[in-house]
Amino acid sequence: MGASTREQGDEIERAMEWLLRRETEPGNASLEGDFQRWLAQSEANRTAYASVLSTWAELGKLPTASPAGEQTAGRVVPLPVRKPHRARWFAAAAVAAACMLFVAFPMLQKHLMADYTTGVAELREVVLPDGSVVDLDAGSAIAVDYGEGDRRVTLLTGRAFFRVTRDTQRPFSVLAGDVSVVVTGTSFEVGKTESTVDVAVQSGSVEVLRNGRRLSDALAMGDRLVVGRNDKSVRPERTAPESIASWRSRRLVVVDSSFGDIVETLGRHLPGALVVADRSLNRQAITGVFDLTQPVDALRTLAASQNATVTEVTPYLLIVSRR
Repeated sequence: MGASTREQGDEIERAMEWLLRRETEPGNASLEGDFQRWLAQSEANRTAYASVLSTWAELGKLPTASPAGEQTAGRVVPLPVRKPHRARWFAAAAVAAACMLFVAFPMLQKHLMADYTTGVAELREVVLPDGSVVDLDAGSAIAVDYGEGDRRVTLLTGRAFFRVTRDTQRPFSVLAGDVSVVVTGTSFEVGKTESTVDVAVQSGSVEVLRNGRRLSDALAMGDRLVVGRNDKSVRPERTAPESIASWRSRRLVVVDSSFGDIVETLGRHLPGALVVADRSLNRQAITGVFDLTQPVDALRTLAASQNATVTEVTPYLLIVSRR
């Protein structure tokens, strides 16, 4: 995506935060003032917000008119301040807007920042400029940034399997949150969920770092490293090389994976929203094999193993809860 991928990503994420706050707090004059001041700080802020609004409109979530898009450098056009409504109506509207935005924001982020994406239950093979090949799992997205001295790919969401063309002069790295994987030529998988980043090597070797510091010895064939995104834990494991990236054959093989991470993975193969009502379920460790061609059945099997049930509110909203 160019040399400024990270900077653009920061601006886009900040713009997305403003959109979420303005949609869930209509009529908040103080918030609107803060927003206008942020908008006036730089052309980059104005461009990022206009881009967010435009993409949001294309996704059918907002009207296509974009006040931010009418602004010019050095000048801020006041955006309309929503009039306050009755408290009960406002509370209901705020909750509905928050739910809608929570479900749709990952999609918005993918459209804004990614070079390559996949949709629900879609698998995709991408050939990069150097001949390296990336297989994307469903609901995944990457941004590609190749320079003269390095080759960088950012995993924005989901899971990807990399077969890297060897080039000792240009290391290949994958960034997933604050975790980076560095190689010269090998095949490996990187997955990113809300709570973990995991790396598994099928051939060759890789180094895994967080904020530039190595987390372990180099990983070789059959090594897996699971890194906690919140608790900063680091868990080394061994796995059968042939089971790595099993989703490419529509099977999900998990070993001591959390209930929440498995639900998140299955959710990428289902339309709409998948909600776990009891958060304590997410801490359960699961080992098993699930059929990704039948994701609802797989979800019900997973839930039953933890004495939970799946309620289909609509075909686009599934809720997992304790029995």
